[in-house]
Amino acid sequence: MEEGRGLSASVTGLMLLPMSVTAVAVSALTGRRPEVRGKLRVGATAQVLACAALLTLGGSTPLWLIVGLAILIGIPQGLVSLANQNALHHQADPERTGASAGLLRTFGYLGAIVASVGNGAFLADRADAPGLHHLAAFLLAVAGVFLAVTLADRSLRRVGAPTGQD
Repeated sequence: MEEGRGLSASVTGLMLLPMSVTAVAVSALTGRRPEVRGKLRVGATAQVLACAALLTLGGSTPLWLIVGLAILIGIPQGLVSLANQNALHHQADPERTGASAGLLRTFGYLGAIVASVGNGAFLADRADAPGLHHLAAFLLAVAGVFLAVTLADRSLRRVGAPTGQD
C-alpha cells in the first residue's frame, strides 16, 4: 500500500488495524470452545477466499475494499492458531505435551520462514500488483492444501468434542 498506492506508513498501518481487531474478536468469541474441526474448516475456507481476493487487487482498488479484505484475513488469524493449540492439547500424550508444543512452535516458525521467502521472491523488485498477484497465487496454493488436509482429517471430529462422560 505504501509503494503501490503511495500511502504513508501510518495510514497503511491503520488500514491493517481491522485485521488485528477481527482476529482478537474472533479469538474472544470462539476461544473457549474446545472443538477444532469447525474452526479449522472456517479458517481454512476464509484463507482460500482471502488469497483468491488478493488476486483481484490492483492500483485502483477502493480502500474500503482493502479494509474489507483485511477483515476477512483476520478471521483465520483468530481461528486457526487457537484451534491448532486446542488440537495439540487434546491429541498429545500427556508425557509429550512439551515436545508437541515445541513442534507446533517450530512449524509455526517454518511457516513464517516460507512466508518471508515468498515475500522476497515475489516482491523483490517492487511491491506492486503483479508481484502481489504472484504471491497471492502461491498463498492460494498453500491455503488450498491446508483446506484439503483439514477436510480430509476425520480425526478432527473427535478433538475437543464432548465425550458424554461427566
